[in-house]
Amino acid sequence: MTTEHGSESVAVNASSKMVPYRADWSKIMRRGLPMLFVPVVLLVLILLSRNFYFLEYFHAVAGSIWTGIDLFMGIFISYIMRGLKPEQRTEIATRLTPVMLFFMPAIATATVTAGIYVALSLKMSFFSPYLVAVGIIVIMMILVGFVIFLPNELRIFLEIVHGAKNVKKIVRLTMINLNLAALMLVLQISVILMMAHFATGVPL
Repeated sequence: MTTEHGSESVAVNASSKMVPYRADWSKIMRRGLPMLFVPVVLLVLILLSRNFYFLEYFHAVAGSIWTGIDLFMGIFISYIMRGLKPEQRTEIATRLTPVMLFFMPAIATATVTAGIYVALSLKMSFFSPYLVAVGIIVIMMILVGFVIFLPNELRIFLEIVHGAKNVKKIVRLTMINLNLAALMLVLQISVILMMAHFATGVPL
């Protein structure tokens, strides 16, 4: 009986182990490339139309999406990931790759670019203390996003494509990026605070 139970236990443990995940890079590209190009193409079309209403609308919607994703990633996903096993975290990381690697840089770039064109269209003074503060915060977000966040996502993507064998590395980089998303959320809320001044004219 002991031998039977022991063999059953070993079988269960063996079957419960997750097989190293090997991502289909072509599937990731098919899902990711539209996320990369759609925001950029929409912005280009709006700029070509020279319609300020659509430009400001796009800037508001794109900024809201960017902030919403950082809220979701930095708080909710980060909280969920902390309660999972490394293999489960790796599985979630593979599902997040198209969004984190392709869509986040695209929506961030489109939002910032649209904001610059909105400021130019409204002939805002770039020496305004509020606009200077926004510029400093945006530069910080760009540095965090393109110097730390994006390279981490590329490293995660390469690990996943090669079989996700280094689970610790994938988990560590994913958690770093989720923490960075929380930091970006704080910076974006600071920008929104400044935007409220531009919308209302009321000083802080």
